Amino acid sequence: MSRRIFLIVLDSFGIGAEPDAAEWGDEGSNTLCACASTGELDVPNMT
Repeated sequence: MSRRIFLIVLDSFGIGAEPDAAEWGDEGSNTLCACASTGELDVPNMT
């Protein structure tokens, strides 16, 4: 029997900005909130 594994890496998903974000023009970033605000984000296993 074969099995499948799906691995999704979210290491740069961005749940808030770092203290030096302004130096990179990235202040106020929050990728998770931006994705969730579309209403299409459905990740029940990430709670």
